[in-house]
Amino acid sequence: MKRLVPIIAALLLLQACGSGPAPQHSATIHLPAVPGRPAGGYFELRIEGERGALVSVTSPQAGRIEMHETMNMANMTSMRTLARIPVHDGDILRFIAGGRHLMIYDLSPNLAPGGKIELVLHFERGEPITLSAALVAAGQEQ
Repeated sequence: MKRLVPIIAALLLLQACGSGPAPQHSATIHLPAVPGRPAGGYFELRIEGERGALVSVTSPQAGRIEMHETMNMANMTSMRTLARIPVHDGDILRFIAGGRHLMIYDLSPNLAPGGKIELVLHFERGEPITLSAALVAAGQEQ
């Protein structure tokens, strides 16, 4: 029993470390491999307050941004456009590869890996939230 106490304490400590609050936000934009094609946008954001739903994302450096979701059905992958994403206080809103993501069209041509752009998230309620998104090359991990 005396041997189990340190092991249990270590496991509880590891569990506590992994269950802390998520980062306020992180965002990346994967630049297109072919110029003129859309970029992919990914972020994570903890929602504070009752904002209703995310209704759009904009950027001063992009012509337009669409919210999409990747779906897999019968060994076929497809995407659909999302008009709104309901969120609640304390939720973590995630846009990830293979799931919800941003399709970013008409990026400024002078953008390059290592730079940053602003993503402005618009909700049904409350002020918009601006994220600084790191630009990465196509196929490159963050």
